[in-house]
Amino acid sequence: MIRPALAADLPAVASLCRGLGIAAPPLRGTLLVERDGAVAGYVRVQTLGAIGYVRDLVTSPRAADAGLPLMLAAASALRSAGVREWHLDARPESASIGVYEQLGLHPAHRSTALRFPWASLPDLPGEPAIASAVSREDDDDIERALGLLGGQLAMVRRHPQLVLRQLRDETCAAVGFAALDATGARMFRVARPTLAAPLLAALRPHARDAELALVLDDQDALAALLTAHGAQVKLQLLHYSGLLP
Repeated sequence: MIRPALAADLPAVASLCRGLGIAAPPLRGTLLVERDGAVAGYVRVQTLGAIGYVRDLVTSPRAADAGLPLMLAAASALRSAGVREWHLDARPESASIGVYEQLGLHPAHRSTALRFPWASLPDLPGEPAIASAVSREDDDDIERALGLLGGQLAMVRRHPQLVLRQLRDETCAAVGFAALDATGARMFRVARPTLAAPLLAALRPHARDAELALVLDDQDALAALLTAHGAQVKLQLLHYSGLLP
């Protein structure tokens, strides 16, 4: 049986998550699967405009076959909300990848989460570029030049605590962008790996810790450069997207 989560389900969901060694999710947008009268898994969905996101798909060992029914229930919930396209993130080794691909989802890009030690910045090879703050008038130009989604920077601006920095080359072309908060770089995009050094240098005065947490989307050459200079890879994710079945 699959049904929406209720407030009364919180203890059962928390118990399931403790047994699996993960944090319990918010119940809003969460669908539960029950086996023998007990919560045995869940899927959590969110909508952003006309796009739906699957944030969590979790099953206990006794409900390992519930992944596909939960995903179909998620698709139905998103369709009822007027969504036609859905996205999710998965670890490359996830056992659920077969379920995602069975439903027509395909890898769109790969994300690599790293921690870069600031002490390694002086040794990082770079090239000349001009760093500056980002105005709203720059958003469209930056998004087009760096292959970002239209409106992505506007979404970033919803978080006023973020420090936004851009890079421009000698022709004034946008060649880098980063958004930094207390936890790390939420976005970090450069046209070439050697542009990471000047962009990191622009962020350094605003960083608090000895290491910078950052996530790179489809920037394998940059990830390799940073790891060669002391960065540690903490997590890799595949971003899947597709039309609802």
